[in-house]
Amino acid sequence: MAEMQAYRPETPEDPDRLWIWERHVYLDENKRSWLPITLKTSENFQVLLRQADIPLGLPMSPKDLQAYELPLMWQLYPGKKYRGSDSMLWQILYHIKFRGVEDMLLERLPSED
Repeated sequence: MAEMQAYRPETPEDPDRLWIWERHVYLDENKRSWLPITLKTSENFQVLLRQADIPLGLPMSPKDLQAYELPLMWQLYPGKKYRGSDSMLWQILYHIKFRGVEDMLLERLPSED
């Protein structure tokens, strides 16, 4: 019986920045699109971002941006964190590419005030 190699996920580099493009679509510095899925509990607020190449619509207008619950931009910080445009820090819990699918899970850290 032949032994099968275990498939090991890749650990890609984290994007430097993610900007909102349209509702539920972020773009990174390489113009790759990321689709967020929010996961909220009473203790945690997490966002699963999946990289997926999709046709882009029109960018959001300032009027559309006012009621959006996620940051309009995330910027990579040291220590595997992102700082959102709302000044909140988000910890990168994992970022993997497995069988061609790239996922990154962020968790909002408690406010420092």
